[in-house]
Amino acid sequence: MGLAAWLGVGRKRRMMRSVDEAIAAVADALPRFSAFDAVIAEDGRAALTIDATGEIALVVVRGKRVLARPIDWAMVRQTREGILVETGDRRFGDVLLAGVSAIDIRRLGMPPLPQREPATIVGVLETA
Repeated sequence: MGLAAWLGVGRKRRMMRSVDEAIAAVADALPRFSAFDAVIAEDGRAALTIDATGEIALVVVRGKRVLARPIDWAMVRQTREGILVETGDRRFGDVLLAGVSAIDIRRLGMPPLPQREPATIVGVLETA
């Protein structure tokens, strides 16, 4: 831990806490990539974003910097700790999205499930 961090001064580390923050981060780093959904690691340091064509991009936060790059689906695999993205890129290395599961990846880009209204009982039939 650096002296500035110990004293509580200086820049705070950037994190992605919501889908909107992940989409904004990838838009800053990859202006031509138009994401509409994302899945974020538990620690907020990495995310996978998806565009309308099904292409995905990896977003990684390193300090105040945000790095992003398009990736292939073949680079993504499940581990016990979460989803591992094997980029093959020296700048990124292998990136773990801790706490993200294959179910989260399958839901990426899907519309939300409709919420059903609670059932109400309108009358009781009496039997003879």
